[in-house]
Amino acid sequence: MELHTSLDTLARRPRAVAIGTFDGVHIGHQEVVRTTLQAAREEGLTSTVLTFDRHPMALIDAAHLPRLLTPAKVKIALLAGLHPDELIVLPFTAELARQSAEEFCRTVVAGALRASVVVVGANFTFGAGGAGTAQTLEALGAELRFRTNAVPLATAGGKPISSTRIRRLLQTGALEEVREILGRPPSTHGSVVEGLRRGRALGVPTANLEVEAGTIFPGRGVYAARAMVDGRWYRAAVNVGHNPTFHSRREEAVVVHVEAFLLDFSGNIYGHEIQVDFLHKIRDEARFGDVPSLVAQMQVDIRLAAELADPAFAEVGLS
Repeated sequence: MELHTSLDTLARRPRAVAIGTFDGVHIGHQEVVRTTLQAAREEGLTSTVLTFDRHPMALIDAAHLPRLLTPAKVKIALLAGLHPDELIVLPFTAELARQSAEEFCRTVVAGALRASVVVVGANFTFGAGGAGTAQTLEALGAELRFRTNAVPLATAGGKPISSTRIRRLLQTGALEEVREILGRPPSTHGSVVEGLRRGRALGVPTANLEVEAGTIFPGRGVYAARAMVDGRWYRAAVNVGHNPTFHSRREEAVVVHVEAFLLDFSGNIYGHEIQVDFLHKIRDEARFGDVPSLVAQMQVDIRLAAELADPAFAEVGLS
């Protein structure tokens, strides 16, 4: 697969192109890409995925930028895993944001990409102010000699799949439904940083994750998970929250901590990159009357994470 970050490096050849922000690379996005690959095979075209280096709202209206389901490097890896011939991660610039739908089609789709087929989701919008739709793309394609395929929205549980729906489900801890929509467990990624070392003092040392700003993870609570460090997977019990036992009710806790206890792990983990895949919610975050009560509950959480039966563990070689 060729990875491009500029349209200037593209070879001049006809393409089938999937276009989208693709945050989360959920099963609806995957269907758009697979439809593109099929069209490319049938018509002898180069299969290409075009996405952007940031969510367009980051530039258009940062105050309403949604928290991302996938950081850029994770999105790139997920899209690459679908095996297009080319992946273009285009910088979303102010100039691009100002382009009308027609200008984008003329200069980018028909011009730089030389698209013969363009595949998008049925709710796709583009161009300045999001004025262009899949219907706009189809109308312009008739003039510019490319065919548009607007893939119907995928559904799960009888409801359309969208990144917005996934964010809402994550916040409520509905991980099983999120897994169905994504086609994989929801995850967070980050580096392990030093915390206050309370877990070590309590006999339950945890890895404190510094996650990428602007990304989303499940709402406050304790979760059974699998975690990958240095290419190896571990079962984990993960706490997401404000550590209420150590704060007064009047104290404003503005920082959400992600702390993972890795079963059967030993060694120094500081500075290492870690991926946490959330599998099941064990319980809501709770305030305990004293530290021994908290420690007792932590041991229960760890036992539940150790005993949980889930195919996701077997997938990565965990019993």
